[in-house]
Amino acid sequence: MTGPAEPLLAEARQALARGEPAAAVALFRQAIEQAPRLGPAWHGLGKALMDDQRFVEAEAAFRQAAEVEADPALGEYHIGLLRLLQGDHAGGWPGWEARLRMPAPDRPRIDLPLWDGGPLKGRRLLILNEQGYGDVIQFARFLPAAAARAGQGAQVTFGCVAPLHPLLAPFCARAGIEAVTGRIEPGRHDCLAWVCSLPALLGIAAAEAIPAAPYLAAAPERVAVWRRRRPRRPACIGLVWEGRASHPQDAERSIAPDLLAPLAALPGSILVGLQRPPLGRAPPTGLLEMDWGPDITDFAEYAAMLAALDAVVTVDTAPAHLAGALGRPGLVLLPRVPDWRWGLGAPATPWYGRLRLVRQLRPGDWSGPIAEAAAILREAAAQRLAQPASSAAT
Repeated sequence: MTGPAEPLLAEARQALARGEPAAAVALFRQAIEQAPRLGPAWHGLGKALMDDQRFVEAEAAFRQAAEVEADPALGEYHIGLLRLLQGDHAGGWPGWEARLRMPAPDRPRIDLPLWDGGPLKGRRLLILNEQGYGDVIQFARFLPAAAARAGQGAQVTFGCVAPLHPLLAPFCARAGIEAVTGRIEPGRHDCLAWVCSLPALLGIAAAEAIPAAPYLAAAPERVAVWRRRRPRRPACIGLVWEGRASHPQDAERSIAPDLLAPLAALPGSILVGLQRPPLGRAPPTGLLEMDWGPDITDFAEYAAMLAALDAVVTVDTAPAHLAGALGRPGLVLLPRVPDWRWGLGAPATPWYGRLRLVRQLRPGDWSGPIAEAAAILREAAAQRLAQPASSAAT
């Protein structure tokens, strides 16, 4: 794009990156004055308003983006995310489904009709994973309900990426679903569904209808191996400080590990690294008592590590979903306006009952959440030390 609005767009995006949404709003509005039908300016305005928690105005901006662009899918998708963030599942899933009309290089083209969520009368349903590992773990909980909806005699296959297969295959088998990885042959199936579409297909309209965690389990023999390897301390806390670098919002969700130093100073507690290489930023000397990250081979092994530790402190990335799905206690450090699945304001989420959400008060400022996390862990340690030895099992 070239034109009079381009410098304003660049400046507005820089303001967003600096955590200055109000300044970005003003700049995006100036760009729109220069080019009223410029879709990226309307999308940027919606994002800036969303970051400033001006949600009614943000939805109006995204709706305008959908009107000025030839394909409204992106605007509808952003409206869906905005409504889901506010806890409006019934109003959010239709926009969420607009992602299937948007270009996605990592989503394969499968020549099968899409499942409508109804009984299949013995036909064969293929459900495929999509998006990131955390998304698949979050939405996998709906697989048993999808198989039940397909009905008796239907053949349900779940195709997932190799790192998730050892974790999800036993879970799928209990629901009569075959979990496969590798090459998919569409001709062996009659219809298709994407795993992140299952709540929309199943009509999940309220938080109360979300299947509760825990729904995944670690292999006991692997948990025993990691329990023998854990340091002999009253509390061993796993630590994850960064997500996938290619994620569009990674700069907002990942934390420089040196900022986490207050967590290493808690009496009776030690930190165990659960950050799988390669690392974007290495932890400073002394932060970790032990580092299990290089030993993570797949998510089944990761699950065993989490089950062997007392809790995890993590940013918004796949281990947060894994800990939640396993029912492990954990703290999730979140930016001021997080990804939609964590909602707004509350310290808890209907998706994962044992996770506690620790939120920024100011964009980009992690000092508050880290101090709060340290206080929560300190209180938990005090309660653990006050318990009789016979009842202090992890």
